[in-house]
Amino acid sequence: MDRLEMHLRGRFKAPIAMVLLVLADILALLGALALSLMLRFDELPFAVIYADYVRPHLFSLPVILAIYVSLFALFRLYRYAWRFASLESARGVIIASTIGLVCSIAAQWLIDRSLFPRSVLTIFWMTGILLVGGTRVLLRLASLGRSYGGRAVRLIQRDFKPRRVVILGGGSAGAQVVDALREQEGVSYEIIGFLDDSPEKQGIYIRNVRVIGTLKYLETLLARRAVDEVLIALPEASGSVIRDCVMACRKQKVPVKIMPALRDVLNGKSAPHIEEISVEDLLRRPPVRIDDRSIGNFVRQKRVLVTGAGGSIGSELCRQILRFEPTSLILLGHGENSINLIHQELRTKYPDLSDRLKVVIASVADEARINQVFYQHRPHIVFHTAAHKHVPIMEINAVEALQNNVLGTYYVLDAAGRYGAEHVLLISSDKAVRPSNVMGATKWLCEKIAQSMVEVYRDTTYITVRFGNVLGSRGSVVPLFHEQIKRGGPVTITHPEMTRYFMLIPEAVQLVLQASAMGKSGELYLLDMGEPVKILDLAYDMIRLCGYEPNVDIPITFTGPRPGEKLHEGLTNDDETLEPAPCQGLSIIRRSDSFTNTEVMDLIRSVQHLVNRGDSNEVYEFLGDAIPGFASRTLLGRPS
Repeated sequence: MDRLEMHLRGRFKAPIAMVLLVLADILALLGALALSLMLRFDELPFAVIYADYVRPHLFSLPVILAIYVSLFALFRLYRYAWRFASLESARGVIIASTIGLVCSIAAQWLIDRSLFPRSVLTIFWMTGILLVGGTRVLLRLASLGRSYGGRAVRLIQRDFKPRRVVILGGGSAGAQVVDALREQEGVSYEIIGFLDDSPEKQGIYIRNVRVIGTLKYLETLLARRAVDEVLIALPEASGSVIRDCVMACRKQKVPVKIMPALRDVLNGKSAPHIEEISVEDLLRRPPVRIDDRSIGNFVRQKRVLVTGAGGSIGSELCRQILRFEPTSLILLGHGENSINLIHQELRTKYPDLSDRLKVVIASVADEARINQVFYQHRPHIVFHTAAHKHVPIMEINAVEALQNNVLGTYYVLDAAGRYGAEHVLLISSDKAVRPSNVMGATKWLCEKIAQSMVEVYRDTTYITVRFGNVLGSRGSVVPLFHEQIKRGGPVTITHPEMTRYFMLIPEAVQLVLQASAMGKSGELYLLDMGEPVKILDLAYDMIRLCGYEPNVDIPITFTGPRPGEKLHEGLTNDDETLEPAPCQGLSIIRRSDSFTNTEVMDLIRSVQHLVNRGDSNEVYEFLGDAIPGFASRTLLGRPS
């Protein structure tokens, strides 16, 4: 078959199938009407039934059929992949048939000035649902029959055994995985069973596959039975559960794959797919309940500006914000390549909203340019994520860190208030807690700047959100380890006891949006970062996920802490206390001290002077004087 023929078949196959399904529905509805009349008047000959009850309504009958078919189309019953039909799909048939009955009664009365007997209408409603739904069930059974038959033929022709799999998770996700496996072309699967921790599911059958035990039974099962692959279908499971399952599979040398986390399945609006285990899966936490309605009300029909829109946090903010349909989304960044990437991605993903995207190339440290941007776009909501974040690099570029992080934050927050922004959210870092490096010190100062803006611009809500490392961000430890493993090692770690707080980027951004929607001016929020992760353990996990053994296939070396680097990060300063926030996953930080606007203005003038002079030694002296407990360059043992 040549390429043109394949294209034409693909192009015309769907419309032909839709026409055939419409004809099948018309026949089903006519059959339902005939059946309901015969059931109601079973003692009368069919000729009498036709003369007394059908002929008087011949003019309204085509209208009734048109109403039903139109409603089925409106409820997208002709666009479902019915080989995946489920109870959710059947709901559309029931609702459309119910509305169709009401509309048909009205149409029949207007056209014929008479109605079928009420008992006939009731029976017609039930039989119509059964017959229309029955055509879909037959389609599903026929599809499964072709699938089973095709696999049987392939097994005979190719003389190979099916892949024996165990599915972890007997919920709806696991059921969909069974459907996907049975539809797989070119591969045949023998599903040994489900493992699920729910007591109610033990021994039951799901998609004709039995639940044969709990997750604790996995290692025993793999030791006793020949299993080719384990598929994890636990989209809401925590990272610790995933880790235990992966370790059990590794002990028995059985390959394991996973279905994406629940948020990915929901965003994809499709049946789950199976992919390789990633380090993000091992650090999963139960999904946080986010109030999408409040976020939607907060963002919808607003002009939103994101600084650092090409970065890890900024780009994810743009992805999540655009789905709430703001009036415009201004992508501001200094690097044209990263801004272009997120701009093209959003245009492709949301073609109907592409005209709402505005691209601005600017440095937040350029005060005149920032004021020009705010004057032109007048954003209602501002998310300030732009910052230099790499600790070792900022240690040797202290002047640039001060200029970009401190002055950039002041210029953005001040312009937002001056040009009437309603809400401003600043992204901070756990390195602002008892800072021991330049990057952390600049973030400490940024938090004070945001706090002081409250008394200057009372009509603008200023909120700060503090959190730790995010997995997968550019330049972070995860992509660095991946590259080192790919090269064959060594994987370099600064200290065997070093720990860090980690969070997945989508989860962090969801909580940032939630904080911005509910926060009060001047509040500082802390994201729930969970337990700190030992970097050495993270390295072990990543090496093993790549199929190697640590210190056997891939060596691990310790290089010693870098300048300004802590062994353990904190989440609050000494003068701060934590209070629970109304939303899960967030806490409010209460502070005993604050900076007045006068103090901040003096600070900004000093920073501008230091930036103009360009002397790193003076920057360290300034930070030591401005921040209580800040370790100076000399105290850290660095050469002057």
